[in-house]
Amino acid sequence: MARLKRSSTVLDKAMRRIAGMRSISETLEFGEGLNLTEYDARIQALQTRLGNYNTMLSTLDEMAGQIALLEQELRSYSEKMLMAVAARYGRDSLQYMQAGGTLRKRSVRRSGATPSVSSATPTPVVATAIAEKAKTNGKGARVTLN
Repeated sequence: MARLKRSSTVLDKAMRRIAGMRSISETLEFGEGLNLTEYDARIQALQTRLGNYNTMLSTLDEMAGQIALLEQELRSYSEKMLMAVAARYGRDSLQYMQAGGTLRKRSVRRSGATPSVSSATPTPVVATAIAEKAKTNGKGARVTLN
C-alpha cells in the first residue's frame, strides 16, 4: 500500500495570507525582517522541502514494490530448487531434509469399524474399578448410598 503523501495546513494558510497581503502592497515592509520577500522565501522553502519529502515517499513505495517482486521470484526459485532435489534424491531422503524439505508424515490407516466409547462394554477389571470409584467421592472417602 502506498504511503500517504504529506500536505501542510500551515503552508496552505500562509499562501492564502501572502496573497491577501500582496493585494495590500507588492512591497509590504514592516521592518525587523518582516517583509513579503522574506515571507515568500520561507513559503517556498517549505514547499520545496515538502515536495522533496513526497517524492522520496514515492521512491520508497517503488522500491518496496521492487523488493516484493524480488522476494516473490526468489520464493519461486527456492521452491523449484527444493523440488529438483526431491526429484533427484526423493522426498524421503536425507538430502531432501538437508536442502530444507520436511519428510512426509506417514499416517496409519485404521480399519473402518472402530468401537465407540459409549457402546463399548467395560471389562470386569474396569467395571470393578468403576464400582469402587462410585463408592468414594473420588478422593478416597467412602460415600454411603441409601
